Amino acid sequence: MENKKGIIPVIRAEKDCTVYCPICHKMLDVKAGEVIPRCCGKPMEVMK
Repeated sequence: MENKKGIIPVIRAEKDCTVYCPICHKMLDVKAGEVIPRCCGKPMEVMK
């Protein structure tokens, strides 16, 4: 799939996990297959 200008890529969780924003430290639980949300202009990161 081409990444055209103005299209934001969607990242989905591979398994149930907690994601966090490294900028504002917000944390959310996501389930497998759900879209990993964006926060502060960047995709949230999966906690190890």
